[in-house]
Amino acid sequence: MKRFPLFLALMVSGMLFVGADGCSNDPNVEGAKLDMNNKDYDQALVNLEKALEKNPDNAAALSMKAQALQEKAFMTTDAAEHTTLFRESVEALDKAGSLGEDVKNARTNAYYREFERGVQAFNKASDDESKFGDAVTYFENTSMVMPDSTDPYIYKGYALLRLNENDKAIESLKQGIDHGVTEVDPYVYLGGLLLQADRAAEAVTLLEEASEKWPDDSDISVNLLNAYQTAGMLDRAKAKYVEGLEKDPENTTYLYNLGSLLLSEEDYDGAVMQLEKATRLDPEYANAWYNLGAAYQNKAVAINEEISALDDKMRGNPNLSSEDKRSMEAQIDELAKQRTATFEMAIGPLENAKELTEGEGGDTSGICVALYTAYVQTDQIDKAQGVSKCAGFEEE
Repeated sequence: MKRFPLFLALMVSGMLFVGADGCSNDPNVEGAKLDMNNKDYDQALVNLEKALEKNPDNAAALSMKAQALQEKAFMTTDAAEHTTLFRESVEALDKAGSLGEDVKNARTNAYYREFERGVQAFNKASDDESKFGDAVTYFENTSMVMPDSTDPYIYKGYALLRLNENDKAIESLKQGIDHGVTEVDPYVYLGGLLLQADRAAEAVTLLEEASEKWPDDSDISVNLLNAYQTAGMLDRAKAKYVEGLEKDPENTTYLYNLGSLLLSEEDYDGAVMQLEKATRLDPEYANAWYNLGAAYQNKAVAINEEISALDDKMRGNPNLSSEDKRSMEAQIDELAKQRTATFEMAIGPLENAKELTEGEGGDTSGICVALYTAYVQTDQIDKAQGVSKCAGFEEE
């Protein structure tokens, strides 16, 4: 998976909640205006409650009440107290808007201030993981202000993921994606979570949508391939990549994916064809080199299994004629040559994969295990010893 995005604080300090303009016939509202100017929010709320007792539909009073509650909310560092005040503020704002008050700027300001508070809590969680819980709360509050906004759902999902609340993270990320996202990361995270939750069919649907939007994204491609395999949709996967290659024959991502899929199906010749083309087009494609080597090596192992089956058949049938025995021995000798030659063909791609992966700072232990086997099978003992440490083998 990709790393979580590094949040940057939003510059909203210059944005002020705009209260109602114009004159009011209610002296309590006029008094509340003076209280607001003096930042005496408690007294302002006292005056505004009196005004609302007289007229619960006083839009100006409701708008100013929302402002006072919001200012009080941002004066406290306690997440629970803040949330109570903030949500009361949103309720007052919603009612004021329903009564015809223009609250667009006020709503935008509340949204960004609360989102910034969530961002700050998320960043602080690097030192105190309990802050992830606060971040979840703040992002939920943000969604109350603008329920159709995408980012609060997405970042709430990230915070829930860090709290290991994967089921809730799935639902939050789904909500964000349903509201429309323009970035690939939410799809990557959600796809991975759905696979972990044994919801591969859902992951396929999601990742196919992402693949249409970002056809060259490697994380999407890998996760989609895993989803197809987990869901048992290999034919669907092959059809997708074949179709993609018909439109773009030199798309190395599709070549790699199709080759890897064929490799998993033990169609080694088909895998070699696709992966060789991928490496010709992109000689720096470490994973394609590795899977090409694996295709040759697995083919060699399959040939060895043929040899073992013939040998068992010959030994288990003492009544074989001399002619039949010689024929089977000749087959075994020919297969043994093919086995050695195929192991030899695996070495070059695996060496390339090792060199490129080392250059990228990646883990080469699996490549070294494959190389060790290929070297031993082709009687290159010195080279085998040279990769034995990397492969994790102890040499006497």
